Order: sequence, then C-alpha cells, then structure tokens
Amino acid sequence: MSVRPSAGGSLLLQGRFAFTAHSEKHGQITDKYLLSIEVPRQFPKTLPRVTETEQKIPRNGEFHVNPDGTLCLGSPLRLLVKLASDPTLTGFTGKCLVPYLFAISNKLQKGGPLPFDELAHGVPGMLADYVDLFGLKEPEQARLAFRLLGMKKRRANKHPCPCACGGRLGKCRFNQRLSLFRRLASRSWFRAQKL
Repeated sequence: MSVRPSAGGSLLLQGRFAFTAHSEKHGQITDKYLLSIEVPRQFPKTLPRVTETEQKIPRNGEFHVNPDGTLCLGSPLRLLVKLASDPTLTGFTGKCLVPYLFAISNKLQKGGPLPFDELAHGVPGMLADYVDLFGLKEPEQARLAFRLLGMKKRRANKHPCPCACGGRLGKCRFNQRLSLFRRLASRSWFRAQKL
C-alpha cells in the first residue's frame, strides 16, 4: 500500500490489502481488497475510515457498507475497546479490519449469512452492542451511560446510575465500569455519537 499525507493532517494508505485469516468453524480464507484507509491525526483515539475502492463488496445492507461508502467494521466504542490492547495500525488491521474482511470474503465465496454475530444497522445495532458492552439490560440505559460519559465525572456522579439501582452513579459500583470507557475516548467523542 502507498502512504501519503491527506487533508487535515491525516495519513492516507491506498492499495491492495492482502490477508489470510482462520476460524475454527469457518476454516481459512486468503483474499485481497483494494482499500483506502484514512488514518486521522488523533488515531488511536479516533478511528480510521476504510473504503473498499473496486466495488468487490456489494453496496447493500447485507455487507455492512455505510451510505458514505466506508466499511462498517462494528460499533465505534467496541472498535475502541478492541484497539485499546494494541493501539497501532497493525492492531487496527488485525483486530478490526481483518475480521470484517474475513466475514465478507466468507459470504462472497460460500454464500449464506455473515459468519459472525451481526449487529442491526444504525443506532439500534449500536445500542444493542453497547447494552452488551456495558453489561446493562435496556437500550435506554446504554443511551444514558453514553450521556454520562460525555460529562465531567464530578457532574455525572450526581445523576441517577444507568444500571437502574435507584442510586446516584457516584455511589454505585457501575461507576468503576464506566471509568474503563472514559480512558478510551474524550468526553467530546461520547457527546458526538448520535444515539
């Protein structure tokens, strides 16, 4: 892949991306895609945007391509969680991009549904994933947790806890769980998410 600077101080990687990946259930897949990966200046706090440029991946809902042509690799917070243990481009491609491409290649080569758990499109899918990620029960609880993550901690601690314990966040053990997510992104990042 070629590397060059892009607008706004980001880095643009373009070219053929080849991979080999293996799954116990689905076997080994070797494939390649022509990609454009825009790595923002704030990486790893801000995620790269990946576009498949030769139209090998069908542009319909079954293949999780966003309306703007970028690949939907997963919910943004889940991707930040995956990236946290290896906040490098190698970590991003290995933990976020290759699993998506493996699933797409498996579907293109063998047919049927995508081989891994699939989220619904848009906000409903993100909320379902965040319910799981936060260990909550309802989408509205996840929405509240996001709002609290977008606030200063002292202010958020005075609000009711999203876990529905009936107490304030500052007095609940759930506060410790939210602290893990505060390390992954800024308050402004959480506020900017459209939930």
